[in-house]
Amino acid sequence: MVCALRIVVVARRDCEKCGIIAKNVLEYGRSELGVDMCIDMELADQIQWSNICRVGYDHIDAAIVIGGDGTLFRFLHRIGDRCSIPIFTVKAGRRSFLMEVAPEDILKRLRDFVDGRYMVEEYIRIRPRIRNRNSILPPAINDVVVAGWGSSKFKVINLDVYVDEEKLYSVAGDGVIIATPVGSTAYALSAGGPILDHSLNCLVIVPVAPIQFNTKPVVIPSEKRVSIKVVDGEAAVVVDGQVAENVFPGEVVEVVRESCTVKLVRFERFSTYARLFK
Repeated sequence: MVCALRIVVVARRDCEKCGIIAKNVLEYGRSELGVDMCIDMELADQIQWSNICRVGYDHIDAAIVIGGDGTLFRFLHRIGDRCSIPIFTVKAGRRSFLMEVAPEDILKRLRDFVDGRYMVEEYIRIRPRIRNRNSILPPAINDVVVAGWGSSKFKVINLDVYVDEEKLYSVAGDGVIIATPVGSTAYALSAGGPILDHSLNCLVIVPVAPIQFNTKPVVIPSEKRVSIKVVDGEAAVVVDGQVAENVFPGEVVEVVRESCTVKLVRFERFSTYARLFK
């Protein structure tokens, strides 16, 4: 049997179990299903496989990501706006809230995927940019955080927060989180934000440890633009807890909804609440 699909396998690098799962998936997909299986170039020095893909550059039809949520976030940052592909996720990390398939079920589920027996759940992303800079930051599936950094990491910083052109409030505290519905159950939740159902088309702004009483979390439509001006203090914009760039007093971080959604493969109905309260 020959399948026209080209699937890249991505795995957490510092995880021996992930490497074993990846090799089994590569071999099963090629020998049993006839799929054009390729391996992420970042794993080429750990797993022997002749077919290598450059993630974010080479053509692929789908991806299998093995690890935890952090592995998925890093992969999404690398593909950037090439987000039309379905992403098959395997639980093999410390934190696997978004991951779908247990390692013992992966070969069965890979056959289901190739045969088309799956659903796709889409998740919105948000993209930050620092106004008047040429630097490019990746879109976030969880959150964008503007927080104290460097000499201000353990000090209060002052930020002005705007929704479109209207000032929402000034925050004196540790920072501000802008989270998607998915991200509302991560850092934003621990900072006192609400849980947003993943089907909602909105964002939540959550101040982190503010010293003012009136700076509360605010839910806004996802089409709105959020701007955060650093008034004083050294800060950084952090994307999904993975990528950080310094922001200095007077600079503005803008956050807008990304047009391209993340498409995660599901074989059963995904219940936010069941996973959250398990």
